[in-house]
Amino acid sequence: MTESDLEPICSVEGPTVDLLVISDLHLRATGAQYPVADLPVETHDIVLSLGDVIDENREHAKSVSAGEAYEERGRTILERLDEQGVPVLAVPGNHDPVDCTQRLSEGLTNVHSLHGVTRNVVVGAEWSLTIAGWGCEQFDFTPALLSPDYPDIPVEDEARTPDAVASTLLRAAGEYLAGDLSETNLAHKLGTEATNPSFETSLARLDARFKTLVELVEGANGPTVVASHISPFNVPFDIRGQHSHDGDYHFGSVALRVALAAAGVDACLSGHTHQRGLTAIPTTSGHSYVHNPGDAGVSNVSISQDGTLRAEQIDVAWR
Repeated sequence: MTESDLEPICSVEGPTVDLLVISDLHLRATGAQYPVADLPVETHDIVLSLGDVIDENREHAKSVSAGEAYEERGRTILERLDEQGVPVLAVPGNHDPVDCTQRLSEGLTNVHSLHGVTRNVVVGAEWSLTIAGWGCEQFDFTPALLSPDYPDIPVEDEARTPDAVASTLLRAAGEYLAGDLSETNLAHKLGTEATNPSFETSLARLDARFKTLVELVEGANGPTVVASHISPFNVPFDIRGQHSHDGDYHFGSVALRVALAAAGVDACLSGHTHQRGLTAIPTTSGHSYVHNPGDAGVSNVSISQDGTLRAEQIDVAWR
């Protein structure tokens, strides 16, 4: 975290910081209009977009012109939010990764891309809230240590459920990242070999992401929130269902889950899975709230000085 990262995005009066959190709108190039005017922006201190504002982009659509049509819809949304005068922090999703999100927000006074940086919200003279952003750099986000890649992972429970597999994998990854488990022993716990090329690639990805996430939040004073497009691993709302050829499994980010615990982060707001939920996970300093607003979800999220998070769903009707 650098001094420039700590420059306040805004100052508010307490006792809470109120966030209007939006996720996974997946706007199409044509069709229903999203009712930005119906969002209660004026009653919130910050608007936080968790990514996938649009469903395609210039680099990923079938043609450049098709991608531009999608991006025009996304740009319109951000322009209308910008006009409200409330700071907007936009986390890049896999459908609107870093370069796309920068295009959508370019030149807008109140809209800021939030990827790999932290922002501070000063609350009176008493405290400040740190918001760290972790988005997607490309469309294809491949989780490190994806459960289906380790079909022979031994589980203590005889019932080989998604939760049992995820718990075994998470425990082993946590021990490895804490320095208590070697690469060879980690591979053994996952039912593979350390020389397996896919394991080596996945492990390098895990190491790099964990380091990035911990560096993002280290040194923060006061409550800290990670705003991520990708969900943490092994929470109730990161299950991929039977529509997948791999069947049911947890597919969130292991690096994010372990970093939240290791750094004692107070809360994580994430999207991507299109599954609404609120839970708490254990950390070195207690617990971290984890919330996903869901598919085209909107939430009123308030955070107190002690790190307590409260989330309330906001219903918005498309037109």
